[in-house]
Amino acid sequence: MTEAGELQASPPPEPPPPSGPPGNPWERRAELGLMEGFVQALKLFITAPTEAFGQTVKKGDFGSPLLFAIIVGWIGVAISQIWKTMMGASMLAMMPAEFRDYVAFVPGSTAGFLVTVIFAPIYIIIGLFIWSAILHLCLIIVGGLEKSNAGFEGTFRVVSYSTVAQLANLIPVAGGIISLVWSLVLAVFGTQKLHDAPQGKAVIAVLIPAVLCCVCLSLVMGLLVFGAAAMFVNQ
Repeated sequence: MTEAGELQASPPPEPPPPSGPPGNPWERRAELGLMEGFVQALKLFITAPTEAFGQTVKKGDFGSPLLFAIIVGWIGVAISQIWKTMMGASMLAMMPAEFRDYVAFVPGSTAGFLVTVIFAPIYIIIGLFIWSAILHLCLIIVGGLEKSNAGFEGTFRVVSYSTVAQLANLIPVAGGIISLVWSLVLAVFGTQKLHDAPQGKAVIAVLIPAVLCCVCLSLVMGLLVFGAAAMFVNQ
C-alpha cells in the first residue's frame, strides 16, 4: 500500500523531435521537386549560408553539387555576358566596319556572347575541379582537415555551392568583384561546416590562393608596364 506522501513515478521523457531528412533543399529535390528545391536552396545559401552548409550532406556523390554549380554558374555567366554585350555594343558600333571583322569574338559582340554562353558549362566544370583541388591542398597545408571525414568531396561541395555568389553578376560593373568576395566568404562558411575546420584555418586556406593570384597578377602587370616603359624610352 502506497503512502499518500510517496512521490509518483515521473513519466518517461519525451522522445527527441525528428531531425528531418538530411541534405539542403537542392539535395532533397526528389522530395521537394526540382524547381522548388533549387529555389529554396538559392534562398537558403543567400540568406543563411551557415545553416545551408550545416544541412548539406558531406558525402554521397559529385553529380548533385556539380549540377547545381553548372546551373547557377551558367546563369551568372549569361548575366555577365548580357551586361558586357550591352556595354560593348556601343563601342563596336563606333569602330570602322573593316575593323569589326577582326573583333567578332571579343566580349561585347554577339558572336562572343554566344561562344561564351555555349561553352560556359565546360569552363565551369574545369574551374570547379581546379579550384577544389587548390583549396583542398591549402586545407591540408594549414591543417584544416584534422577533424574532417568528408575528404575531397567535401571540398568540392563547398566550392560547388559557393557558386551562388555568381548571382552577384546581376549588378553591373561591380558584380564581378562582389561575386569574388562573396564566393570566398561562402567558402569559409562551407569549410567550417563540412570539414569541421576552425575559423582561422578556414580563412587562411581560402585566402592563400586568392593572395597568390593577386601577387601573380601584380607581377604580370608590373612586367607589362616595365616593358612598355622600356619600349617608350628606346624610341
